[in-house]
Amino acid sequence: MGKQSPRQSLAFAALTGLASIVPVGRASRGVRLAVGAASGVLAGGATYVALTRPDVIAASREPVPAPQSGAVGVGVGALVAGTMVAGFAIDRAFEQALVRRNVPHPRLVLGVAGAVLSYALDVIDRRFDTPD
Repeated sequence: MGKQSPRQSLAFAALTGLASIVPVGRASRGVRLAVGAASGVLAGGATYVALTRPDVIAASREPVPAPQSGAVGVGVGALVAGTMVAGFAIDRAFEQALVRRNVPHPRLVLGVAGAVLSYALDVIDRRFDTPD
């Protein structure tokens, strides 16, 4: 994996924090399902392409036959879609918990928490990086 600078880590953490401010848990059920489904289709499709066309991702291996690649792609897509939908429910639960505790600006609190957690995990990850 490539080495990431502290500046890149901070930028990614800031973007994570900004994305965490968006109240996606309050979106309509249709929007949440559409985002989850689109994420699943994208992830499943990318998996299928990566397995059937290793040259696209510069992998030096033989392509996996289409039926097996399709099965793995569907599995990955379903996993991603389910994870997204579950994440929306968790986001809403965290926001409601903060509201019940009368925390002012709960979305801002979630954004800051997301940014701090993102940066901390990146710092920990960099500590265990090995040279490629």
